[in-house]
Amino acid sequence: MRLFITSLITFIAMTPLSADLWKIDTAVGVWNSSASGTITSTANETLYFQDDLSGHESVQNGYFYVSVKHPLPIIPNLRLEYADVSTSGKGTEVGTNSTSLPGNMTIAPGAVQSSLSMTQYDTILFYNLLDKTFGMTVDAGLDLKYLSTDYKIDGVYESSDSSVIPLVYVRGRYDIPVAGLGLEGDVKYITDGSSTVYDVRVKVDYVLGLVPLHPGVELGYRIQQFTSVGEESALIGPIISGKTDTDIGFSGIYGGLTVKF
Repeated sequence: MRLFITSLITFIAMTPLSADLWKIDTAVGVWNSSASGTITSTANETLYFQDDLSGHESVQNGYFYVSVKHPLPIIPNLRLEYADVSTSGKGTEVGTNSTSLPGNMTIAPGAVQSSLSMTQYDTILFYNLLDKTFGMTVDAGLDLKYLSTDYKIDGVYESSDSSVIPLVYVRGRYDIPVAGLGLEGDVKYITDGSSTVYDVRVKVDYVLGLVPLHPGVELGYRIQQFTSVGEESALIGPIISGKTDTDIGFSGIYGGLTVKF
């Protein structure tokens, strides 16, 4: 084992850091996302509510990613991503099955204010199936999405939850080298029949042919969907804690600055 590790370190150290063997792709930008869908509690609890997110305001949030491809064929490549989506608005109808509520909770008539924040950290292990073959690049692998959710209905309900969701990851890209343009799309997806999570992006980017760095810009559209039925799914887990059904989505244009080397 010691000999294997020593040989591996020696091989990596002797491998030139060139564009033909190592590829690093990173970007930072802003996603203008709009929320849709509903968050609904089961009616068997003392407190129940239905939150319609379609009337909530659009919010601009940041994103970041870095992708590293190496020349070692057995070890998967690595891509790390960060994204944050949030929304707030008055679209929640709240009711109670009891004349008394726990603590100091009160219910105002009509719709009340709610807010939702979902912070996401993606760790993607993938293999490069095609690498600019006739301009085409194809990657496939596994994404482990760490999802941290904060949800609040003013004066009524508050929940913080986190989970790790495994998703299948596929990415395709077509490069037009002369023009410096690229078309790209990627999909992350999982379902167990009742609960589903997916994250889809399509974009176009333009890269300047500078050496050794290749700065550029990207513009695209992103769609996310989180559907979870209560706490029944052991594979996905509850998006909002408690006996709560979520069927929510975020979509909108994103854009940022990129660097490839």
